[in-house]
Amino acid sequence: MNLREWALPVYTILVQLALGTFLTLWIIRTFAASKYGKERVDHIIDNSILVIFITIAAGMLGAHSHLSKPLHSILAILNLRSSWLSREIVFNALFFLLTGSLLYLQLRSKGSWRFKTILGWLAILSGIGNVYCMARIYVLPTQAAWNTPITVISFFTTAFLLGVMALASLLIMDLRYSELRNLPKSGLQALVIQDSLGWMAKTAAVLSVAIIAQQIYLLSTLSQNSQVTAQISVLLLLQLYPVLLTLRLGALILGVLSLTLVVAWQARNHRLISDLLVPIYLTCLLVMVGEILGRFLFYATHVRLGI
Repeated sequence: MNLREWALPVYTILVQLALGTFLTLWIIRTFAASKYGKERVDHIIDNSILVIFITIAAGMLGAHSHLSKPLHSILAILNLRSSWLSREIVFNALFFLLTGSLLYLQLRSKGSWRFKTILGWLAILSGIGNVYCMARIYVLPTQAAWNTPITVISFFTTAFLLGVMALASLLIMDLRYSELRNLPKSGLQALVIQDSLGWMAKTAAVLSVAIIAQQIYLLSTLSQNSQVTAQISVLLLLQLYPVLLTLRLGALILGVLSLTLVVAWQARNHRLISDLLVPIYLTCLLVMVGEILGRFLFYATHVRLGI
């Protein structure tokens, strides 16, 4: 892949990361608010929403960098009725604008809890629409490795796995910053993270099993498919890129397993949440590397046809 082609995996991963992080954050916000109070919880999620917004913006920038004439991308929405790409652009714009609007309300301390809750869920729904349209672009009859429901499912499992891992790291980094600045919100941050880490680790474990099962199923179905493109895709994965495939699955398994062990160790030894910053960050990094390799392999299974 040349430098311009790398813009596509960067864009898809960043948008999926933003969606998964937003969804996980909004679930935590919902449960924490009922336990600790709406206004108090709202006060500790500003930085997380800011990072999500920046991630969406970076993804959009990456998406445009692979175009020869980026300013003409707006013309793509003219085919909204027939083009998944046009629909993706619309949902991407909505995701960006709704998240930006929520960020503005958070930073300005404006808007009711109910309004911000609805706005957040609308942003998440637009992100889901964005990822769905993004995945449907690749469901092409001429590409056996992509022309399967696994393509859509894998985009969402990657989004939710990256979101869980990234938010765990992000929340602890934010907590550490609050502690260094002696901010009064650090106590509540630690409690919210403590309540969330257990189910986040379990969710990551389930999602990692799902991703591995998807990979096995894809290889199995491609091997049984008589189409030339299917057989070439299998050869690419098992003969040209077996090391990358092994590293991809290894990084995924090691990262999620490490997260589970770190969370169990913290609960047993009653260590401070902020002490988990380095190990949680490393587990997130491992999973991120695994998913980047997975996205590279996804594009690598593309088989060029014709001249």
